[in-house]
Amino acid sequence: MPVISLRHKILFAFTGCAVAIALLFGLCSLLFAYHTEDRFFESLLQAEANVAEQQLAEGAPVVPRLGFIRYYPVLSALPAGIGEVLKQTPNRREFAAAQGKHFHLIPLSTGYLLADVSEQLIVRNIRGQMFTFLLCLLLAAIVFSAVLAFWLARRVLKPLHQLTAVVDNAGQHPTDTNWSGIAERPADEIGRLAQALQQAWLRVAEFVGREQQFTQDVSHELRTPVTVSRGAITLLRHTTLTAQQLQLIERLELAQQQIAQSIETLMLLAREQQPAASRTPLLPLVEHSILQQQPKLAGKQLQLNIDIAADESVMIADSVLLILLNNLLGNAFEYTVTGHINIAFKQQTLTVEDTGVGIDAAIRQRVFDSGVKGENSQGMGVGLSLVKRLCDKWHIGYHIQSNSSGTCVRLQFPAL
Repeated sequence: MPVISLRHKILFAFTGCAVAIALLFGLCSLLFAYHTEDRFFESLLQAEANVAEQQLAEGAPVVPRLGFIRYYPVLSALPAGIGEVLKQTPNRREFAAAQGKHFHLIPLSTGYLLADVSEQLIVRNIRGQMFTFLLCLLLAAIVFSAVLAFWLARRVLKPLHQLTAVVDNAGQHPTDTNWSGIAERPADEIGRLAQALQQAWLRVAEFVGREQQFTQDVSHELRTPVTVSRGAITLLRHTTLTAQQLQLIERLELAQQQIAQSIETLMLLAREQQPAASRTPLLPLVEHSILQQQPKLAGKQLQLNIDIAADESVMIADSVLLILLNNLLGNAFEYTVTGHINIAFKQQTLTVEDTGVGIDAAIRQRVFDSGVKGENSQGMGVGLSLVKRLCDKWHIGYHIQSNSSGTCVRLQFPAL
């Protein structure tokens, strides 16, 4: 649907209002002219009727003073057509006849006075000139209102355009935006809007800055203990360990991998500029993610089915794709004990389907919200929230279906 600018809306509103007023004025002018003409004929007839009544009272013959007025003593003497109409509507006083004839009638105590005003109809004779005049008046009103609307829209919307330019610049250059010019406007509607936007923008910029700095600081500080723990785990593997200790080492490695993935995800989401998209082969990253999540499959009787062609690829940064896969496959491996897990890719749609316990019915509608998790979940409830945020950033469609028989997640990647 096309968007109509405020300038055009003001122009259309002024022009439409001018047209409506001009048409109303023209209609009122015609009605006033016709009404005035009718009242004039009525006053003439009334004056003649007063004279005629005096003549009747004196027993003299009724002789109208005006040549277009005639006296008819009885109804049947009236011209053809007028008498019949008058019988049906006795209160009628104006009649239109054939050949453009027009009559006005007034009853007397005896008889009728009938005025043939066909030649005296001034409005009818000048109706063409009136329409021409009203049309010229309408055109003049349209031109005047359009010029006035254009000038007013330009004057009123100029500060709004300046404000829009400042806001656009603030979105592209948050730290290099000068609000002083627009925020120091008079305290009219636009001035107050500019001041409110300036205050809101400064608060948002400060909040975003604090969040980004916090994310960077936390991620940086976590890298050191992660590196230390990774080295310690490597050294432990070169020592003599029991089977139980090896199992604990594997759990530590899994936890260390999850922490490293969380750090990478936080750093990725904190960046304003995302990694450049490239044509990324899908199957190698799926296999890599499966290897990372393999400890979650230990001791389970599961059938893992992969239906992805070797030449399939998606347009996304490989680091982002790996984070998405780790979260989706990690959930499937974690909450599926028996049955199967199917990973398929058809028509740019990645499907991860499992026969796990499914998502609690109470949270299915909010499963992509941060902090939402099931009663049996051991996580923090941020995995699917991260998936949603990454999908939104990379314009990937996402859909999830779940019940007590399992869960199916679909990611619709943009076309290559």
